[in-house]
Amino acid sequence: MRSSALNAIVAVALALAALLSWGGAARAQATPAIAEATLRQPWEQQLAVLESLSTSITSVTDAQARAARSDALAVLQVALGEYEGQVDKVIDRIVGDPQFAYVAAEISEALGAKVAEIHGRLEALYAELGVRTREDVRRAQSSLDDLRSALEIKSRFERDVTLVVHSLSRQQIVDFATRWWNGEERAIAVKKLVAQLRQRLEEGE
Repeated sequence: MRSSALNAIVAVALALAALLSWGGAARAQATPAIAEATLRQPWEQQLAVLESLSTSITSVTDAQARAARSDALAVLQVALGEYEGQVDKVIDRIVGDPQFAYVAAEISEALGAKVAEIHGRLEALYAELGVRTREDVRRAQSSLDDLRSALEIKSRFERDVTLVVHSLSRQQIVDFATRWWNGEERAIAVKKLVAQLRQRLEEGE
């Protein structure tokens, strides 16, 4: 998804909300249980860590070791792409599916499981590179684990979805979609960097 896609989603949200009627209480804004920083910060930190390790990641002379690391990055790239797809569906459904609240707990659990998988694959990479105890690595992994925990609790995501769906407020729909898009955009940046590192390994740079 690109920024143009988010604009299209927001436009749909505005059109949908225009058909709804709401009172003053429904328009009231609620503090989200899962804040934008929780969705965005882990990926920003992971991106910075991976950028700082790019030379170490791609400087593998042994062909077998190079192929193994390339494979590990490929699996990480796929997991990040799957998370991206899951978030795309979250944004789509908050805009167009009034029944979304009924499956929010299930969706949250699936998102949490995917984040846990990504966390584990990054942990394995950092362990192989011998940088697990580096402060920036620990901070990035801790933030990602916080996101996992927030999603696996389920009630926090479920609360956010339920409030937005039942609010009949176009602003809350737009705010929810924007928060999740801002987080997803950073995750996409991590995925792109992983793909670039993988390509460098495969090309033998």
